[in-house]
Amino acid sequence: MNEPVPVLQIANQFAIGGAEGQFVARIRQHPKGFRPVVACIQKKGPNLKPIEDLGLSVEEFGLRGSLAQLNTGHQVFRLAAYIARERVRLVHANDFYANLLAVPAARLAGVKVIASRFDLGHWYSRAYHLLEALASRSADAVYTNAEAIRHMCVAQEGISANRVVVVHNGIDLEQFDRDRRAPLLAPVPGLEVGADGRSRRPCVFISANLYAVKGHVDFIEALEIVRPAVPDVLVLCAGEGPMRPVLEQQIRARGLSDTMILLGHRLDVPALLARAHVGCLCSHAEGLPNAIIEYMAAALPTLATAVGGNVELVTEAGARASGHLVPAHKPAALAERLIALLGDPARRAVLGANGRAHVEADLTLDAMVEKTGELYEQVLAGRLSDRSLRAA
Repeated sequence: MNEPVPVLQIANQFAIGGAEGQFVARIRQHPKGFRPVVACIQKKGPNLKPIEDLGLSVEEFGLRGSLAQLNTGHQVFRLAAYIARERVRLVHANDFYANLLAVPAARLAGVKVIASRFDLGHWYSRAYHLLEALASRSADAVYTNAEAIRHMCVAQEGISANRVVVVHNGIDLEQFDRDRRAPLLAPVPGLEVGADGRSRRPCVFISANLYAVKGHVDFIEALEIVRPAVPDVLVLCAGEGPMRPVLEQQIRARGLSDTMILLGHRLDVPALLARAHVGCLCSHAEGLPNAIIEYMAAALPTLATAVGGNVELVTEAGARASGHLVPAHKPAALAERLIALLGDPARRAVLGANGRAHVEADLTLDAMVEKTGELYEQVLAGRLSDRSLRAA
């Protein structure tokens, strides 16, 4: 029997977020025939413990301050030596800083390397865009989770189309469903559950860290329009971030303190989704958001902005419709759709069932891991083609 091929999985850190959650999922259920070796740039964050609970040690290659420091080169050489020592044959980098270190280190060690691009880098400086483009062009393949990101890599950064692969995120439905049936880990202000297990008040759920790009301010403006039509509406927001003081001020100023609740980081999102009626994501830019996949897995209709990978997940028309898409930065359009959904339980049920079916068919963890394994095999064999794995 052949020994599993060691694959170095290197991430920036282990924070709570979509990309970080997918990283942990991919380590837990690593592609068949491959063995994970784990490294990071910063050894910190809540998702570190799940990795260590698997019995895996995590090696740190810490950057300090500017990338122009001598320490950056030192860490590249350290990483190359680690790759050789662990007999790694393939390196899979999983974010900006990981890409910048892993690609040159893999080249020094003489092994294959995959860079990952999980968003459109909307907050990057021009220099950072250039650096990541250079690293991606030097990799053997670029792993993306959305066609919108693939298009950016090919059209804007000049990366060869046959080396940019789309593998949509996936969810472990069995675990998700167990978590959905579990009790809440902490009380939720304003939430009372009825006989059907859902909130007695019409409940909208937003799963997004509190960054400006996530569009919470747009939602607050929309909520002012929604509340006169749906006076008892309840909005639960899971996530944390630097926008919290601004959002708290806006919520207070508009008299929405009993309507929109900022829950902070929550580890019981599936259970919260089980109690909601609509899932919403009003971002200004996105890669492929796990939030929407989780909304659909919970059989919730999805209301999202028509940006990035959102349009690849939400079907708006026809027999497979799972929700609605609205333009970004348009609170009035968001409000109109939300009022309609909250007032139509039958429509919500149909859209939610279609979303769940879409996840079961195309967006499972098994499907993601299988496609990732196929990519690893093709990269090691040097036989990526323009057709291989394009479709997620």
